Amino acid sequence: MTTRRDIIAFLGALPILSLAGCGQGDTGANCQSIALSDGHQCTLCGMTISSFPGPKGQACVDEGETLSFCSTNDLFSWAWQPDSKPRIGKLYVHDLSRTRWQSPSGEAWIEARNAVYVVGHKKEGAMGHSPAPFSNNKDAEQFAETHGGRILGFRELDWDALKASS
Repeated sequence: MTTRRDIIAFLGALPILSLAGCGQGDTGANCQSIALSDGHQCTLCGMTISSFPGPKGQACVDEGETLSFCSTNDLFSWAWQPDSKPRIGKLYVHDLSRTRWQSPSGEAWIEARNAVYVVGHKKEGAMGHSPAPFSNNKDAEQFAETHGGRILGFRELDWDALKASS
């Protein structure tokens, strides 16, 4: 029988386990971001991705297959699961330094580990207030000044940061 202590220990270990090898999978060399369209549904929740504002996510997995996510929140929630970890080659997020929140461009992707994130802001996307990724720290600072929140690096993201965003 699973105890409350087992569940707490498991949840506490997830961020550490998930970040330890991010981007280290065998599929990394074959990974490319793709343009998302009306035909793409979120791997985690099944929502149509293009119907919502805010930054989206992608995960290159197993032999170069690309999974799509309606938000950075869903991307990280999926990526931090123990079963997902061994499959990941690269994670991509929309780069809000190069695109707009309301309708992110299909060309404006950045590797998730190279972005800085604003969490705890007031902008709503597909899954509420998902982490807002930027390639440029000044852009992240300006976003945080306008919409609130704090800036974190990729390695600082954890379940508490996702909860702060949501």
